[in-house]
Amino acid sequence: MKLLIGQQMVMPALESVRLGKTRNEAAACLTATVLIAPADTYFLKLSVAVGDVVRLLDDGGKEIFLGSVHELDRTPEAVTLTAYDRGVYLTRNELYGVYAGTGRQIAGKIAGELGVPLGAVEDDGLYRTIVTGPGESAFSILRRAVGEGREIAVRDGALTVTKGGGGAVPLKPERVLEVSGRASMGNMVNRAVVTGRNGRVLATAQNTGDITACGRFQRVMGKSGDPQAQAKAALRRRSLSARVTVLGDLSLRCGGRVEAHRPQWGLEGVYDITAHEHRWEKGVFTTSLSLEGVEA
Repeated sequence: MKLLIGQQMVMPALESVRLGKTRNEAAACLTATVLIAPADTYFLKLSVAVGDVVRLLDDGGKEIFLGSVHELDRTPEAVTLTAYDRGVYLTRNELYGVYAGTGRQIAGKIAGELGVPLGAVEDDGLYRTIVTGPGESAFSILRRAVGEGREIAVRDGALTVTKGGGGAVPLKPERVLEVSGRASMGNMVNRAVVTGRNGRVLATAQNTGDITACGRFQRVMGKSGDPQAQAKAALRRRSLSARVTVLGDLSLRCGGRVEAHRPQWGLEGVYDITAHEHRWEKGVFTTSLSLEGVEA
């Protein structure tokens, strides 16, 4: 791992670094503490200011984080900096007006207003009309436009929305340090109904197996876009979540997936990574992940 501030390599003077992101945040955040003890002349050469570019590279030279310094705290012994990637533009810009269309159409409009290229957008296909209120950020509008459970970020300079998927990375038992988890059916919806005028049923969807096992938990909605797609999108199975700490691995990131088959840990199946925190401190590198079970 290599950390650069501007063109300066700071690993020899680095005390700690953390890199994290959650699904509920648009930007990845990096915090680092760099020693500047006067006893070492090398440390005195370090120069850092708000706005400086910060890059984190893995051991192979691949860029993991690109952002800029937003906050600095100095003591006689060290400088602690906080940097964000370009996703911060989505939370720091408040927008106004009416946004109508599918998630991709609304994302395209927001990207145009912010001057950010539009990348891949995986939405739920539903048409929405969003009337913004005072103080509403671009990120909150996007979240309403594309639905829950999607990763919103600025990647490689472009606004992207991804649902997840692709190959799941196996969690090797020998690399797992700590596990905690939770299972619940409190938010289960196993039958969904979409109605039109006068209560006429336009579409239904259900998980028959869950109804047989748990009883019926029904949701009724007014029409918004394709009724059958809307009904299907409303179904929710039992929720499975976990927090896992493993030996450091920069390839495990929010929006990716892992797979584990360890019932003794409470883990069985494929999980979306909804948050990550990479931590390097005093020579020890660990990665903590928040996981959410993927419906079969």
